[in-house]
Amino acid sequence: WLCQWKENINNQDKYMQLAAQSSFKGKSDKSKYNKAALLCDNIDKIRASYKKKLKSKSSDERQLATAMWVIDRLALRVGGEKDTDEEADTVGCCSLRVEHLHFD
Repeated sequence: WLCQWKENINNQDKYMQLAAQSSFKGKSDKSKYNKAALLCDNIDKIRASYKKKLKSKSSDERQLATAMWVIDRLALRVGGEKDTDEEADTVGCCSLRVEHLHFD
């Protein structure tokens, strides 16, 4: 978002964002696409690295490798913290909790 202000009637936070068709946003999207294209050149190395770390003796390395596996194999977004009052009820790898998982 570009700016934030308190709305004076309901005292809620309001945000100004770029329009989807703005040239500035288009440049940002193109940059993300180019970065993703570069990822394709290294994906085999990345996968080999996290598969090796899944067997590590270090708990931290195993946790990171598991998160990378989830993002890669399940196409889950990274995610992050957000205001649950304002945003849709979605989760990513960083906000995933036990209650979100169900195995048959």
